[in-house]
Amino acid sequence: MTINTSSGQVIESVIPELRVFPAGEKVSAFVKCFWQLEKPGGYLHERLLPNGETQLIFHYGNPFSESYGGMQAGLQPHSLICGQFTTFKDIFSYGQAGLLGVVFHPYASNALFGIPAHHFTHLTVGLTEVEKGLHDIGMRVAAAQTLPQRLMLIEDFILRRMRVVNQRHFAMIRKSVEMLSQFSSETGPGEVARSLFVGERQFERLFKDYVGITPGRFAGLSRFHKALGLFPTSQSLTSIALESGYYDQAHFIREFRNISGDKPSDLRKRVIG
Repeated sequence: MTINTSSGQVIESVIPELRVFPAGEKVSAFVKCFWQLEKPGGYLHERLLPNGETQLIFHYGNPFSESYGGMQAGLQPHSLICGQFTTFKDIFSYGQAGLLGVVFHPYASNALFGIPAHHFTHLTVGLTEVEKGLHDIGMRVAAAQTLPQRLMLIEDFILRRMRVVNQRHFAMIRKSVEMLSQFSSETGPGEVARSLFVGERQFERLFKDYVGITPGRFAGLSRFHKALGLFPTSQSLTSIALESGYYDQAHFIREFRNISGDKPSDLRKRVIG
């Protein structure tokens, strides 16, 4: 793929190298994994789909630009928190890039700063906007010469920043995330709250504090990714919709458009090539 710039220059698109690493034992209760993305000069456009997880990202190359839900693109900070988002996000890069990401378990990101997760929902927030003294960690990660050094700096930063959480609430929201990920149309937020012996209003408030979005939104993202995982199979879209927990075809199409910007049939064509 090529694009033409305003000056008429033709830039070849490139495929970046993405690597995923397991979280270290010391942070695994909060962190799902680490990832690294590197690309040479050239053009990159990727559409990111929401997955129910908050991430911490450190650029050590040229920062990306991003556009949320088709809005005008803006430049990402060098070190940032990507809060929960519920519709597609497009990222763009025109130069050499390198970045490391920390993927938190859906229920765990608020332990890093002691700030309710919903304060970051639909936002990309620079670490210095959270706390001015956090400028140093981004500079140190960018200045490090090797991947092990960068990972060590980030893990040490996470360990030093982790706050004590209410263990009862933490365990309850972790369990609710597991239940809402089961894709069953019968396992809704109300049923989950009752099974955990908590009122629905209190459950929704705690869920937003820990996860960043409502239980219903999280269940919707789980259904969406279940369906995406079935796209490469020979099943019909109707069968995929029912197996993933959608009420009917109209529900399936509407939710896919809201999350991905595309109809299921169009997205399936891109997934399976």
